[in-house]
Amino acid sequence: MPGAEAATPRTGPPDHDQLLYMTDSAAAAALTRAELAMIRAVEAFSRWCYFLHKSVSDAPLSATDVWLLHSIRMRGNAQNLSELLLFLNRNDVSTLQYSLRKIEQSGLIERITGNSRREAGYRLTDKGLAATDAYARLRAELLVALVGNVCDLPDALEQAAGALERLTGLYDQATQTVLNRKILSR
Repeated sequence: MPGAEAATPRTGPPDHDQLLYMTDSAAAAALTRAELAMIRAVEAFSRWCYFLHKSVSDAPLSATDVWLLHSIRMRGNAQNLSELLLFLNRNDVSTLQYSLRKIEQSGLIERITGNSRREAGYRLTDKGLAATDAYARLRAELLVALVGNVCDLPDALEQAAGALERLTGLYDQATQTVLNRKILSR
């Protein structure tokens, strides 16, 4: 039957092409390993944020919603949508607008109207302050304590944060190049 081979799972050692997929140089292999680690870390971090928030608040928020809530707190409240998009390096306006409405409906933030609709900002309510305070306390008790117990991990985290910030710039630059190539090829 034609095509049956494609449906049959491979057994045995990977072939040469599989071994070199996105790892044909030391730089490519290091980047691939880092990308896989980022995917796994983001998934673990998402689960952590979701369950930690769920344990301190009755507001049904996703991990993205939790990140947005804490970003408003970190940025000193009254942040408008443009500032939040920039702070979080996001460009999906409608997704963040949906999250802001959801968090607002949960009573954790309130919308502050400026001179125009574009200037509208968001700040935490007393309920939002209580939830983020409880989150921070439990985070310190459960996670920060673990980090502090691992030798040299705080220093490694500082270095990793710097590397991730540099990678963010490189991904943004490479994305712009992809977009420019698409425009230039028309």
